[in-house]
Amino acid sequence: MSTLGDFKHGLAGLVQSASGAPQPVINQFSDVFVQYLKAAADGSAAATTADTLFYSNPYDFTMYVVSGQFVGTGAGITADNTNFATLAVKTNNGVGGATATALTLTTAITDSGNISQNQPKAFTLVTAANVALPPGGGLWLNIAKAAAGVVVPVGYFMVRLQKAE
Repeated sequence: MSTLGDFKHGLAGLVQSASGAPQPVINQFSDVFVQYLKAAADGSAAATTADTLFYSNPYDFTMYVVSGQFVGTGAGITADNTNFATLAVKTNNGVGGATATALTLTTAITDSGNISQNQPKAFTLVTAANVALPPGGGLWLNIAKAAAGVVVPVGYFMVRLQKAE
């Protein structure tokens, strides 16, 4: 275990006696939250977004993607199993490596269902093999479409990162 891991473990004992639930409290002061604004709605239902870098790990230690959300602020999205969008948060190694999908959310009925305006929708799939974000590694946004697609509105992508232990 690292120094951070030792510190968190020791702190857990103190917090346990005070609140009974140490891990959420400890994570509140060691997690990092990254936000990306998608400033414009897609130009058409079929328009996609190629890998777009929105964060680079500035620390000298690896961080891990834990979860994410999308909040459509410009409009909602009506779910459809044929015409849908796949929203992906990807990682890379920061030294020219290819991106790999860490979080996925589709606007299909069988995945997210409808996405209401101004209501957070959690990413539904975490690919454990791709969650590591090494020093200099990047977070990337990608939006792909199936069939005729659907317009993804203006909105925020929020990603929760945990510092490695």
